[in-house]
Amino acid sequence: MTLDAARMRPVQGGGTPFALAAVMLRSEEKILPARLTALSEALRPFGGRSSIWSDASVGLIARASGVFAPEDAFDRQPVRIGDGTRLVFQGHLCHRSEIVEKLGLEPQAAANLADSALFGHAWAHWDDDTVRHVDGCFSSVVWNPGRRTLTAVCSPLAAPPLYFSVTRDRAIIATVPRAIFAWGDVARRLNDTRLVGALILDYGNPRCSYYRNVSSLCPGEMLTVTPHADRIRRFYTLAERVEPVRGRAADSVETADVLLRRAVAEALRATDSVETADVLLRRAVAEALRATETPAILLSGGLDSPTVAVTALARLAEDPRAWPLISFTAVPEAGWDGRVPGSHLTGDESGPVRALARRYPALDTRFVDAAGLGVDHLQESVIALAEVPPRNVLNLPWVHECLRLARTSGRGTVLTGEAGNLTLSYAGAALSTLLRGCRWWAGLREAAAAPRRLYRAIRRRVRGDGGWHWPQYSAIHPDYARDLRVEEQGRRSIAGPYAEPAESCLEVRIRAISNPIRQGDGRAITNAVQAIHGVVLRSPLLDRRLAEWCLGVPEEHYQHLGRRRLLIRRLMQNRLPAEIMQGLVGRQAADWHLRTSRALPRIRETLEDWRGDSAVAGRIDLPRLLRVVDTWPSRTPLSRQDHPEYEIVALGLERALAVGRFIRWVYRGYEETP
Repeated sequence: MTLDAARMRPVQGGGTPFALAAVMLRSEEKILPARLTALSEALRPFGGRSSIWSDASVGLIARASGVFAPEDAFDRQPVRIGDGTRLVFQGHLCHRSEIVEKLGLEPQAAANLADSALFGHAWAHWDDDTVRHVDGCFSSVVWNPGRRTLTAVCSPLAAPPLYFSVTRDRAIIATVPRAIFAWGDVARRLNDTRLVGALILDYGNPRCSYYRNVSSLCPGEMLTVTPHADRIRRFYTLAERVEPVRGRAADSVETADVLLRRAVAEALRATDSVETADVLLRRAVAEALRATETPAILLSGGLDSPTVAVTALARLAEDPRAWPLISFTAVPEAGWDGRVPGSHLTGDESGPVRALARRYPALDTRFVDAAGLGVDHLQESVIALAEVPPRNVLNLPWVHECLRLARTSGRGTVLTGEAGNLTLSYAGAALSTLLRGCRWWAGLREAAAAPRRLYRAIRRRVRGDGGWHWPQYSAIHPDYARDLRVEEQGRRSIAGPYAEPAESCLEVRIRAISNPIRQGDGRAITNAVQAIHGVVLRSPLLDRRLAEWCLGVPEEHYQHLGRRRLLIRRLMQNRLPAEIMQGLVGRQAADWHLRTSRALPRIRETLEDWRGDSAVAGRIDLPRLLRVVDTWPSRTPLSRQDHPEYEIVALGLERALAVGRFIRWVYRGYEETP
C-alpha cells in the first residue's frame, strides 16, 4: 500500500517527532549510509523532515511532522549532550517548569528548549535515572559512546511505541516494525501466538509483537544494549507509587481539583499558553508559553471529557489570545433505529453536550455523524502505519472524522477524557472484588443499595468467567484455535485482565490502568491515527501524578450506598449540568448496525475472496461469518433473542474482518509462505 506522506503538515525549522529509530552494530563495524537511509525512508509516513546521525557503528534517526507546542520550533535531533552522548526523543514532557527548576536552568533560556533538548539536559544530569525525575508521554533512545551503551526508555502508564530486535551482531530499535525490517536481516513473519490474542481479544503479554523476532518495549521499561549483553528492567511499578490518602472525602475533592487542573493545564501547554507552566490551583502559572493554537476536544455526554472541557475553559479564560475551545461529539447517523442494549444507555449524547454548551457559551460544539463512512473507513491506512490489527473498530469511523475536522479547523492538539474511569471518575470496585477482599460490610451495604449489581455479580459468579467465553464472539477458525492450544492455555474471556482473580480493589484498578490492550496495540494505533490526521492527542486524566494519587484515595470516596463515581461528582457538582451529572450512560458507535448493513454486499464479496487465501481461511472461520452475513438481522440486535449469533454479529464480524485485512496486508506486501 502506498502511504501518502504529503498529508503530514510541512515543518518549518523544527517539528514534533512522530517516529524514531536507532541501530548499533556490536562489532564496531561502520554502518553503511545507504542502510540508515533505508531506515529513514521506512519512517517517512510519520514526517517530512528527517534527521540522521551516525558515528561508525551507531546511527540515530528522527522523523518530525508539525509544530504543535511552541517549543517544537526549536527541536533539532538527535540531541547532543556535552560528553558526546546523543539521543532521539518522541512525545512530550509534562511539568516542564519543575524539571527546569530541578536542573537549575534559567527559565527564560529554557523556554527555547524543545522537550527533546530539555530531556537531554535531564539525562546529562541524572543519566538513566532521568525517567524517575521527568513526567510525560514519551519514548527515547540514548547512545553513550564512552560506555558504548544504547538505552531505550518508555515513560510510565502511556508512551509512544518502541519495537526492538537484538541479535548477536546488532540491535535495532524503532517506533514501528517496518524500520526493523528495512535493515534487511529479519523477515516479516507473523507471530501466531499474538495473532490468536487479537482474534479472541486476549492480548496477554504486551511485549510480544505480531512478528517473530521483534518485541515491544512496554511503558515503564528500559532496554539497555552493550556490545556483549542486553537486558530489560522495569524502572516504574505503579503499585509501588501508590500512597494511601488520609482525610475526609471533601479533602480528596479539593486535592483532586488541584491535580486535575494541573493535568489539563499540562495538556494545554502544547497550544494555549504563552508560558510553560507547572500549573496547579495552589500555584500561579510558572512560566510562559507562546501560543500556537487552542486545542480541540473529543467530547462525550459522560463525566470524563466534560470535566476536562470545563477545566480547560477556565484555564483558557485567563489567556486573552486563546481561541474558542472547539468540541467534537459523535452522534448517530440518520437512519439509525435508536436501539441500545439497556434502559440506562443512550446512543445519542448530543443532549447532555448541548446542555454543557448552554452553561459555557465559550464552548464551540460540533456534532459529527460521520455520515456515509463505513466501519472500515481508513482501516487499511491504520494497518499500514500501526502494523497491528485495528481494535475498537466500531469507534474508528467517528474518531477519524472528528480528527479530520479538528485538523481542518486549524487545531493540531486534541484533548480526550481517556482513562478517566480508571482515575478521577473511578466508579468503585465490583461487589465480587469487595467480597473477595473480605470487605464484607462494604460489599453487603452496596449490594443492598443496588440489587441490580448483586444480580450481575451472582450471574458472573455462576458463569465463572467474568464475561463472554471466546467461542461466543470470536470467529477464529476451530482448527487454528486447536493447533495453538487456545483452550488448554485457559484463554477465556473478552474481559482479559479484569476476569482474573484479584485480592483487592486496588489490585483490580492497577491492573486496569496497566491493561496490556492499551499498553500494546493501543499505543501503535494512537500513533498511526495521529500521523494520518496530523494531530497530537493529549489525555490529561492519565497524568501520572493524578493517577497515583487517585489510586490512593479510599474506596468509600468513590462509591457509597449505591452511588458511584462519587469523587468526580462532588468535584464537578457546580460545574456540570444535571443532564451530565444525572444522565444516561453513552453508548458509542450505537449506529454500528446501520453502517455494517450498508456494507454487507462488499463484506460478502470480501469473505468469498478470502476463501481462496489459505493465510486467512486457515485462521478465520469464514463459513461462520458467511452464515452471519446471510442471516443478518434487520434491526440492531440487543441479545440472542434478536440473533442466535448475537456476539458474532455485534463484535466478531468486524473484528475478524480487521484481522483478515491485517493478514492480507502482511502477505500481500511481503513474500511469506503460510
